[in-house]
Amino acid sequence: MVESNTVKKTNKKITTLIILFCVVVLTISVIFVIGLSETPGLSETPGLSETPGLSETPGLSETPSRMDKLIDSLDSTHVIPVPSPSPYFQGYITLFDAERHQNSGLPILEGMRIEIKGDDDLDELVAMKRDDSTVVIYPIFTAAAYNEPGFYTYYRGECDITCITDVSYRTITFGWTSSGATAQILYHIGYDFLTDDEVDKNPDLLENYDTVILLHNEYVTKKAFDAISTHPNIIFLFPNALYAEVDVDHESEKITLIRGHQYPPPEFPANGFDYEIEQKFHDYEYDHDCLDWEFVKIPNGYHLNCYPDGIIHKNLDILIKMKELL
Repeated sequence: MVESNTVKKTNKKITTLIILFCVVVLTISVIFVIGLSETPGLSETPGLSETPGLSETPGLSETPSRMDKLIDSLDSTHVIPVPSPSPYFQGYITLFDAERHQNSGLPILEGMRIEIKGDDDLDELVAMKRDDSTVVIYPIFTAAAYNEPGFYTYYRGECDITCITDVSYRTITFGWTSSGATAQILYHIGYDFLTDDEVDKNPDLLENYDTVILLHNEYVTKKAFDAISTHPNIIFLFPNALYAEVDVDHESEKITLIRGHQYPPPEFPANGFDYEIEQKFHDYEYDHDCLDWEFVKIPNGYHLNCYPDGIIHKNLDILIKMKELL
């Protein structure tokens, strides 16, 4: 009888332990399931389906944009630091340009990479950008036109029309002629960017933005010109924008000069679109010091009255004023 009671007690303890074990397992399972439903997961993590992402937020994308790729490509080529008069920005050039300049004092040919010096500087600069929906159009066609041999080889009479026909924009430089320094500063501050070819492919993209900022977009397609010039709010940060018409082959990534910049003969038109605003501000292209700069009101925006790419890294007042106009 004693043995029987002992066995019964033992069995009862085992049963109790099993029940307790099951309760613990069940409790853990419930907590785990609740945690999945209440903690950001696959459906709630930024960049995925239920959080604003590629399809919901203008200008944001998990895939690097064309401008992202152009900027990132400079990291591996422009590695030689150069003295900088700016407290905010550091410049880098290629080894090729460094050797040319050191040996012969020649100007750089392959553009410059611009970086913000420190995190504190970045915070201060980012404050210069408004949160409004604004996009900058990078002049990738103009950058290609200034490559040698290219459009300017033809203008100098050193090449026939082959230099203005099927000119590749696949490889470009962030040079002074394509407002390279200004573009990089605005990029690092945080502005959204499109390139000329992206605007030509889909001009309706500009309808997503309240303001369009133009750089030295000297060469554009007719489709891009129509979309840009009719936008209700434009900031011309450079003169000589929307000056000459080009045609583009997106598959081969090549442009061909159509009209403007005293081409074609015998008409020799200056502005390829007969665009009055560009004609009014054209001569300011040669004011590189910007000592008396100002944003002049135009019917659908504002136009800066100088060419600021050589001084904008030192004169941040231009960016501060532009922010007030956006």
